[in-house]
Amino acid sequence: PARGTPAAAALKISLGDFKRAFAAVQPSAMREVSIDVPKVGWKDVGGQVKAKKELKEAVEWPLAHPEAFQRMGVRPPKGVLLYGPPGCSKTLMAKALANESSRNFLAVKGPELFRMYVGESERAVRSLFSKARAAAPAIVFFDEIDALAASRGGGGGGEGNR
Repeated sequence: PARGTPAAAALKISLGDFKRAFAAVQPSAMREVSIDVPKVGWKDVGGQVKAKKELKEAVEWPLAHPEAFQRMGVRPPKGVLLYGPPGCSKTLMAKALANESSRNFLAVKGPELFRMYVGESERAVRSLFSKARAAAPAIVFFDEIDALAASRGGGGGGEGNR
């Protein structure tokens, strides 16, 4: 409706309208990072009782109760390392953590960040974290991180030899 018309005067936007829009609209920073995160929760992760408990305590609790952590002088971790053999639910747990804590999820495979020429890998990492800050609150998940830790002197030149 045109401004100043009775129809425009009757138009009201509520907090519920904003909440529905927030749930439906993807942050612009996330549009550049194509991520398909299935809606998974802790119930979808079989076993891993201890790991799930530790992730909840380290990540979910501080996000849900920041005032309690501040009052007790407890600083939550800035990062968490999930390690284990292939197929032990690391990726699924990270996705469940992002969904259960209502965070955006940015996943990147280690080889996607590795570049042959000096400075390109660092630039790719900076770009990733810039996108993560723009999409905050977010969880950044590095998969296949071992690919970034090239052995020194393994031949082929590039950044792994520095």
